[in-house]
Amino acid sequence: MNPSNSLTSRPAYFVYGVIVIAVAVIVGAMFVSPLLSEKRQFADYNVDSEKVAIHGYDTVAYFTEGKPMKGSADFEQVWQDTRWQFASGTNRDLFTANPDRYAPQYGGYCALGLSAGEYADIDPNAWTIVDGKLYLNRTLEYRVAWRKGPEAYFATADYNWNNNRDKLRDAY
Repeated sequence: MNPSNSLTSRPAYFVYGVIVIAVAVIVGAMFVSPLLSEKRQFADYNVDSEKVAIHGYDTVAYFTEGKPMKGSADFEQVWQDTRWQFASGTNRDLFTANPDRYAPQYGGYCALGLSAGEYADIDPNAWTIVDGKLYLNRTLEYRVAWRKGPEAYFATADYNWNNNRDKLRDAY
């Protein structure tokens, strides 16, 4: 057998192919597996990149004014490592005195989304107060669904928020 032919024989090509495939699988796994395993970490509160809660809207205004109002950095309070902005010093002071009373449920994430097992951002105009608690929704359409029977969603949303947060889907 000619030695030069052994490198170009059919078995040699097979071995080369197996080596190429193995290298491709190993290199591919090095680059793809971190991407597949990476999961967005969600904060306790729905914040922007500046750690401002609920798009900078005044969470107290939903209760006192009965409508969403944009807050201001001039009336800001840091609570639980989150920046909360208010339309007035009075609203800021109300929040400071009792933040649990005014903070939105489920960290300001979409209440309907939480009941469906996902984190979803909110539209500050899509809100509802039930039993003295503020719930926000992703869209006005979601709010319509939520308002038809929020009690039906409480059990799963509460469970997901309290016990299942690391397994929720990202619907951002």
